[in-house]
Amino acid sequence: MLASVLALSISAAVVMFGFGIVLPFLPLYAQILGAGSGLDIGLLSSAFLLTRTFLATPFGMASDRIGRKKMIMLGMAVYAITSILFALSESWFQLLIFRLLQGVASAMVWPPATALVADLTPAGKRGTAMGIYNSISMSGWVIGPAVGGGIQWYARNVMMLEQLESFRLPFYFSAALSLISLSLVWFLVKLPAIQKKGMDPLALFPFKHIEGKFKKTIYALLVIGISYGFATSFIEPLLVYFVQHEYFLSPDEVTQSMAAIFSVTGIATLLVMVYAGRLADKFSKKKIIAIFTSVAQALTIAMPFSGSISNIGVVMVIRSAFYSLTSPAYTALQQDLLPQKVRGTLTGMFDTFFGLGSIAGPVISFILYDEVSHSMPFIVSGILGIATVLILFLIAKEPAKDEVQ
Repeated sequence: MLASVLALSISAAVVMFGFGIVLPFLPLYAQILGAGSGLDIGLLSSAFLLTRTFLATPFGMASDRIGRKKMIMLGMAVYAITSILFALSESWFQLLIFRLLQGVASAMVWPPATALVADLTPAGKRGTAMGIYNSISMSGWVIGPAVGGGIQWYARNVMMLEQLESFRLPFYFSAALSLISLSLVWFLVKLPAIQKKGMDPLALFPFKHIEGKFKKTIYALLVIGISYGFATSFIEPLLVYFVQHEYFLSPDEVTQSMAAIFSVTGIATLLVMVYAGRLADKFSKKKIIAIFTSVAQALTIAMPFSGSISNIGVVMVIRSAFYSLTSPAYTALQQDLLPQKVRGTLTGMFDTFFGLGSIAGPVISFILYDEVSHSMPFIVSGILGIATVLILFLIAKEPAKDEVQ
């Protein structure tokens, strides 16, 4: 089981790596290729999430029918191809199209992988398993900015490439990792005996499989997923833009500063998340989600008032640590309530709701930044997050041990 969980975690990590590798320079890369406004960059950030969001549920449903392993492997192959295409883009519009295709590949990997980890893990151990899965998968986000910034720096300062060409090089590395991950899934992932092919007649109506008293909990978790998506997706591109304009830095200075901040943030995330998984198995998942998310959202509101790049970095690290404490509890509580026969479908649905927030995040935040104030996106995200966890705390019910799916 452990080898399978690790291989699945690595496949998810590669997807996160492909997303994270561009964080230090995506707005800069887009501007060179013709993006002319903050809204253009926001749309580019949302493009990946647009296709992932609306295809997560169909691909999750397909994984219930044809098998999760096949879907994951196909997604990794598509991800490798689109990473190369992303590097070959010659215009902002091409960049947008290939970013959409990357989202398709992500939708083929993430929901089936999460569902398969739950399939492989016995009840009562899912918090720990999800802590391992989330920490390894998030390592792609940690390593991505550092590797992307490092490769870009090497290409620019040692290989003496033009700035545009230095931004292209990290994507070839991402493509190679995708192919390696595909091989690991092929050789190491063993399907559980309980997973059977074939479509359940009620799969098109997955909520019919949920016990009545837990339906409100599922609805609350879906709503909080929207706020999580908003908070996750808007912060990186907007923070790059915020720092560039607030502190009048050059593109190279912004790239290196953000690579450092995102990397330290990611390391803190990984260190906290492994412990957080064990925490989720011992204590109330609902309370963990409500308390730690509220603190993280309060820090989001405080971020634009930090006063310096170093202070922003400190707030970013602490904010991410508190989010990391919630992540295994949130995922484990989902999976405890989802029947195996429709787990792929409903996991995809959770990913879809997270994606709705993720799509809205960059677009709305850049509009608020341009039209209202530079601090307003942070304030809106914080208020939205606190409101949704309040709903969760008031109406959610946790299953007893004998009620866990």
